[in-house]
Amino acid sequence: MKLKQTLSILTFAMVLVISACSKSGNSTPDNNQQNPPPTNNFPKPKSQQEITDLLTTAIKALTPTIYMDMSVMNLSESQISITTANAFSSATSNDNSLKYAYTIVQTYNSTAKILAVDIKYMPFKLGIDPNNVPAGTKKVNSYNDLITAVASSPLGQEIQIAITNKNLDVNTMQTILGAQTGYGFIVYLFNADATSITASAGPKGLPSAPTDMNDCITRINRCKDSVTQILARIITPGMTSDQKFTAIYNFVTPTAYDYNYSTPNLDYNSQSAFGVFVNKKAVCSGYSWAINMLANAAGIQCYNVSGYGGGVAHAWNRVSYNGGYYYFDATWDNPFTAPRTYQYFSLTEAALLQKNHTWNNTMINALVAEK
Repeated sequence: MKLKQTLSILTFAMVLVISACSKSGNSTPDNNQQNPPPTNNFPKPKSQQEITDLLTTAIKALTPTIYMDMSVMNLSESQISITTANAFSSATSNDNSLKYAYTIVQTYNSTAKILAVDIKYMPFKLGIDPNNVPAGTKKVNSYNDLITAVASSPLGQEIQIAITNKNLDVNTMQTILGAQTGYGFIVYLFNADATSITASAGPKGLPSAPTDMNDCITRINRCKDSVTQILARIITPGMTSDQKFTAIYNFVTPTAYDYNYSTPNLDYNSQSAFGVFVNKKAVCSGYSWAINMLANAAGIQCYNVSGYGGGVAHAWNRVSYNGGYYYFDATWDNPFTAPRTYQYFSLTEAALLQKNHTWNNTMINALVAEK
């Protein structure tokens, strides 16, 4: 009897040893790895394009975190990181309206082969309460507010903003900053999460390019001084808004064209109102900025428009005139200076399209729609 009990105890001990040996034969989990979830119903992408599609769907739904089972793709951890980063870039490049998702943070569990992707969204898209905006921060509730925020701030300084309208399109807003602010000298851009607008001096490379921000500000202020002096000469009491704009157009249109366009010899100032007001020579963007600065200073809503004229990069204006918003191309009207009849004065979109002009009208139509 004692012998049977002893054998039973030995047998039980051997079972325990074998069981322990079986467990120790499995790969030891990395202490840095999270335990795999009890169930795995996560999507299993087979390609970078499928990851792009998953991220696109998640961004549109403002999903904070998306999980993916990466077991099918058979990639190393570094390859997964690169592939997912490229997929995110494709998602926001293929659809510019999704750029409110500005970055991702990846966490990969190599034991479970589960990738967690945290998607970071610009705060405005998640909603900002206009009543909780800090003092000194510019509220932006419309596309035109964005122009006002820059125009009402000191030149060349970073501007703190709170975009309180989640329906604004981030790509359209960035296009507005590039086209309607900076006077051709300062480049204004959103920071990563669109909570501020950064300022930098215009690019160097052309003759007479600004040396630094102070140089940019000096030239802009000289243009503003010129605007005050010019309007004092060409605007008379009793003029209607349309008469004021006609006087402005008549002043800018005769400016000599700088035929160094598209050459390394182009004077940087020719791309701005400085070319019109000071050097008396400009290219299309110089004409456009001169019209813009004079008209807005005279109380006439005016925007810059960029696109193509005759297949070449070109710029002109859209202006509040005669009860609506019409297109004006002072550069192409240069040969038709008064008393000859202008050919590109107060044209509808359809009429300008027939005159060999093409452009993306998303930005300009968004601005005008708010008026």
